[in-house]
Amino acid sequence: MRRLRICMITNMYPTEEKPHYGTFVKSQIDSIVDRGHDVTLFYIEGFRSPYEYARAIPALRKVIKNGDFDVVHAHYGLSGIVARMQSDVPVVVSFCGDDLLGTPSENGGSLTFRSRLIALACQGLSAGMDGGIVKSQGMLDRMWLAGAKSRTAVIPNGVDFGLFRPRDVLEARRELGFEPHLRYVLFPGDPAIVRKRFDLAEASVDVLEKSGIPVELLPVWGQPQDRVVTFMNACNVLLLTSDWEGSPNMVKEATACNLPVVSVDAGDAWETIEGVEGCRRAERDPTSIGNALREVLGRGDRSDGREKIGNLSLDRVAERVEEVYRVCLSDRGVVQATGV
Repeated sequence: MRRLRICMITNMYPTEEKPHYGTFVKSQIDSIVDRGHDVTLFYIEGFRSPYEYARAIPALRKVIKNGDFDVVHAHYGLSGIVARMQSDVPVVVSFCGDDLLGTPSENGGSLTFRSRLIALACQGLSAGMDGGIVKSQGMLDRMWLAGAKSRTAVIPNGVDFGLFRPRDVLEARRELGFEPHLRYVLFPGDPAIVRKRFDLAEASVDVLEKSGIPVELLPVWGQPQDRVVTFMNACNVLLLTSDWEGSPNMVKEATACNLPVVSVDAGDAWETIEGVEGCRRAERDPTSIGNALREVLGRGDRSDGREKIGNLSLDRVAERVEEVYRVCLSDRGVVQATGV
């Protein structure tokens, strides 16, 4: 494919202040550059204020006018709305999760009013995009418009296999100051985020401890990626209990580190660990999850996940993203979700 000039718009990108924020976006940008394309980053600090999106519109138009781009690729629906406020360059939108699915309220009940508005706006955006990317089949199923679905590909985030790789467990534990023989259960996310369901993880660990199996439940979030790798190699199992996810990166990254995973049905987690020795699916119930943890911890070995998820390498994923660009540029035609 010829070299493309891509304007990559995102409201998530790692910085000194937030080194973990949007690392998957940076990884995708790097992998696309590695394939010979030119990428210009347009970063919207939307976490500071919603007005950042409004301010971004004239700034982006100026960048587009001066940049001679082939395609604009927006990560997250709100960034996509900004991207679509120009019509000179085709727009590809990567939806990331709650931009289509919404965000539950703090009590874990119905979706917040703000997230409903965002999801509604993103459904409208899908009608005007030239191509779309979602992270899982479940996200594609939630798109309302048949025409938008036909232009949307299911492409999970890629995994940096050079970074996320198996290491010696005892060495990783020494680096973190962990006990050499204690069982550690890694919880991927901030316990304060209700949809992550830390309460369910705690209840599941209680089931284990009542049966005489002591473990330490270890939440990990907001860490630089190289430190996350160390945690993954030091722990015995990763436990995902979320009410919903798009395509949980830490499940894929743990699998690349051969860390066993116990997961409820959230996003594409079950698809990721399917057929991986040492991983278990569980129902969203403390007893089911506790029993799955007991099986994995009793087995005691690492998984064979790394050899099973080669299709999620950064280069393979970048190749599929390239194909979305190619179709948009060739005729702005239809991208079948299963054909990219």
